[in-house]
Amino acid sequence: MRIGQWFLIVLGLAVVGAGCGGNDGSSDDAAPAAPNAPATTEEQVTTTRFVDSSGFAEEVLPIIEFTCARCHTGGGPGTPHLRLETVADAIENSDLIVEAVGLGAMPPWPSSNLSVAFKNDWSLTATERDALIAWARRPLTDLDPTTPITSTAGIKTLSDVDYEIAPLGGYDGEQDQPDEYRCLIYDLPFDETTWIKGYEFVPDQTEVVHHAIGYKLGGEQRAAADVLAANDPENGGWTCFGGTGLPDQRVLGWVPGLGPREYPEGSGLRLRADDFIVIQVHYHYEVEAPVDFSSLRLDVAGTEELPLDSVESVRFFAPAEIPCASWEEGPLCERSAALAAAEAKYGEAGTQANLINSICEASPEDFAHMTDGVASASCDLPVREGGQIVSVLGHEHEIGASFRMTLNPGSPDELILLDIPDWDFQWQLAYEPVDEIFVKPADIIRIECSWDRSLRDDDLEPAYVLWADGTHDEMCFATVGVREVVR
Repeated sequence: MRIGQWFLIVLGLAVVGAGCGGNDGSSDDAAPAAPNAPATTEEQVTTTRFVDSSGFAEEVLPIIEFTCARCHTGGGPGTPHLRLETVADAIENSDLIVEAVGLGAMPPWPSSNLSVAFKNDWSLTATERDALIAWARRPLTDLDPTTPITSTAGIKTLSDVDYEIAPLGGYDGEQDQPDEYRCLIYDLPFDETTWIKGYEFVPDQTEVVHHAIGYKLGGEQRAAADVLAANDPENGGWTCFGGTGLPDQRVLGWVPGLGPREYPEGSGLRLRADDFIVIQVHYHYEVEAPVDFSSLRLDVAGTEELPLDSVESVRFFAPAEIPCASWEEGPLCERSAALAAAEAKYGEAGTQANLINSICEASPEDFAHMTDGVASASCDLPVREGGQIVSVLGHEHEIGASFRMTLNPGSPDELILLDIPDWDFQWQLAYEPVDEIFVKPADIIRIECSWDRSLRDDDLEPAYVLWADGTHDEMCFATVGVREVVR
């Protein structure tokens, strides 16, 4: 069972959400309460367990504050499911903590030890995991249960917000509208060239916002953007599968699990006075939702911090071709039919299977034998501009099984930049390497993805799955933040 699937089951059974825990994939059954544990009522739980147990404050609370509290306190992304604001909250949810930690569902840190070392790694060591489980099975404390739990792991939201901007008109989709890519215009509140030190995309209607990609456009593109937006006066922006439809530069992104992005010290993103941002939001209306006004928060550099190095987002691709399994059949199991169906929904711009194959010098025939329910693909592409790698992020959709990104594969300098052996769409993190890693033109980056058709929704018609913009289609790419050091 995948982490995301387990998490939803716990939400359904326990009403509240999952707690936090490790990522080593092992499992433990919850042990019964100790025979001499005092019987308690729900009203008594925060007082009768207030006993002398010196190990909690010194051994357990620091783990909770570094791992769980980053998401489950304040305005963290885990608070809608479970709040751990006080020691009493941890006690009362100890059973869920045992389950989450034992299954490796929490805290989410998909990257394996094959990857380079990353900053802010909140995965648990075996010692930390065992200590947390042991305590949660008999949750005693030497602290007053009203003691607050505070995160020691750094920010959950942008540390310094100078501006929060909303789109020029939100989007109101209809229930059962499976995939809509909407380009929304965000005006910048600057009258001169400005450098951004960090940003945070804040999804408004989280139950329908699937992911978002932000693009920087120059003032010379504004009239064309306004024309596109004017074609649908009842909603903000315009439908835009594949991209904005205008000359642009990708500068930011958001996927589930991704928090705020802060550029390394001394670097940032330059925005001219007449620039504007267009954010392509992927909506997936399985439920009814109000008008979405997802916002963008900005941290602006002061004049005393200039000059800054520029950080650019670069993408590397691999094909996504997943034939029907040998036991599946239906008209859409023919690749040509699946491709035609995707193009009818998203147009050629939103159906890039053939384009990606061409870039990677691959063909559908290379994948035709993958009919056992599992498919894989890889692609080697050259680095076009050099610089320092400051972040790496992998992307697949819902039937993704694994992801890997390797620098200069097969050479003496081979380096696995990111390895995710158990892909989970809900946790697509931007990882920041601890060490300085530089790339130069002609270096090779290999992207590898695999998919498991058993993860596909059983209610969907059997179909050949290929690279396209739909939620139930697939993708395989990495976004790499490259710092151009020019000073």
